[in-house]
Amino acid sequence: MNILKLSTALLVAAVLSGCAHPVMIAPALAKLERRADAKPKIKANVGYVLNDAQRSQTFETLGGGGDKVTSTPYRDLETGFYKMLTNVFNNVAILKKADDQDAIRTNQLSYLITPRVVPTSSSSSVLTWPPTDFSVDLTCDISDANGKLIDTKRVVGKGHAEFSEFKSDFGMSGKRAMEDALLQMQKVLLDMPQTGPVVTAK
Repeated sequence: MNILKLSTALLVAAVLSGCAHPVMIAPALAKLERRADAKPKIKANVGYVLNDAQRSQTFETLGGGGDKVTSTPYRDLETGFYKMLTNVFNNVAILKKADDQDAIRTNQLSYLITPRVVPTSSSSSVLTWPPTDFSVDLTCDISDANGKLIDTKRVVGKGHAEFSEFKSDFGMSGKRAMEDALLQMQKVLLDMPQTGPVVTAK
């Protein structure tokens, strides 16, 4: 087998097998500022539930050129999610588990919010691996202080990036999708009733 045939065979094998490239999709916090014309904050204290297993959870989605990308959407979501919630509610606390009654009482929480995130991605390129299109499916399960589910809100954020924009930021489309999802969720949550339920944690 000559060098040209060997190179071609290796290229075909690489395309068929694909590689998984890690990307960061954390949103730019400056893009999550509260708008001047936004509805008033909801007069309630909330806690969001996120554990270490979620923070380290890795998702594999499609890139370009037969490759794949990996992301840790819960870890990348968290700082932006906290900021988004502070744009909506009076006070926000972080809980490791939903039944942490001491934290619920201490922080006088009215709501517990548990996020669920599912990323997807794709690319229009067969030569480069960074995804040009990304989506972030964000669901928030909203419970009362005793853990009873009272509502579920779901949005899907979309992000696109052109090849000329990537440079060294290969997760740009994912970051834009995360920002879009958080801003959509902020609007949805602000449409909730303006007073929270009475705290009755046991």
